[in-house]
Amino acid sequence: MLEIAVVVFLITVPSVITFQPIWIGDSFSEKSFLSPLQNDLLWETCGVQKESKHKEFPWAVSFTVDGVNRLGGSIISPYHILTAAHGFVTTIGARGSLCMDRDLKHPNSSVYRSIEFLRETRKVAYGGKCIRGFTEEYPNDTRCNKPDVIHNKIRSVLVDGDFAASNCTSGHDWAIVEVEQRIQFGKDVQPICLPRPNMYYTRSLTVPGWGRSYIFNESGPLIHEIPMRVDRDCRRPWSDRLPADANDYVCATSMDIYNYSAPRTCHGDSGGGLEYRDDFGRAILIAITSFGTRGCPSNMLARFTRVDVYLDLICKYTGVCYY
Repeated sequence: MLEIAVVVFLITVPSVITFQPIWIGDSFSEKSFLSPLQNDLLWETCGVQKESKHKEFPWAVSFTVDGVNRLGGSIISPYHILTAAHGFVTTIGARGSLCMDRDLKHPNSSVYRSIEFLRETRKVAYGGKCIRGFTEEYPNDTRCNKPDVIHNKIRSVLVDGDFAASNCTSGHDWAIVEVEQRIQFGKDVQPICLPRPNMYYTRSLTVPGWGRSYIFNESGPLIHEIPMRVDRDCRRPWSDRLPADANDYVCATSMDIYNYSAPRTCHGDSGGGLEYRDDFGRAILIAITSFGTRGCPSNMLARFTRVDVYLDLICKYTGVCYY
């Protein structure tokens, strides 16, 4: 078994953060904004899994299309999910560009998908491990006889305008989703904790999700756990020409970059949380899965959007302010 040395990091927050709010749909409803009392209750329950000897992820979210995972996310309140902004853009570019700012033939077109499209095609799945049952079209799993998730719908999405303004390559890859129906917390559904500003965490972190285990395979129906090793120097393989120096990046690799079958993030894991478990087993959302090397090689340097950079903005727009 691989022995992992525990290394602790202190990551400082940049002093200046710009933000250009863009709404997909209406602005968040007043009923979804948390009160001080709700913050107290949220802090008491966040990041705690109930009565299990195995690591569970009751805050993990899959945005699905016909039962197939397309984007991950993390529940942070009874109405809000943190995820990646690039999951809502209309065009994913090639040759080093993550997306196009807009359709050049139609300068007035939006970089983001419409709220009508999202409500019609995307389901918000959480509260279970299996997002679909057996099907002839997509990969199956013997442990998934039928889906055990709860479904909700997207009401609105808040994205950072600076993400598209920089052609989606210079950070700001984060978004907040408000769901239509209140998320009911219980044994199988819990929020994850937000990180403290400038908090310490170990080098070994975890990404839960329903993404692909191999670039040429469609994602399976069962959630899986991806252990990741933080690389504070963001050392890229020679084939990686994408940026690695944005102020809000955390970089990480698979635990064994020389093992082709080592678990690592891949398509569909975007938006999922890079989480840390503290000494009490409480889960803390350190960052949001953003992007990595094309083809998901074992030596891929994955980039994640730091959550602590945006704590004030999350507080402002959702009321999740327990720090």
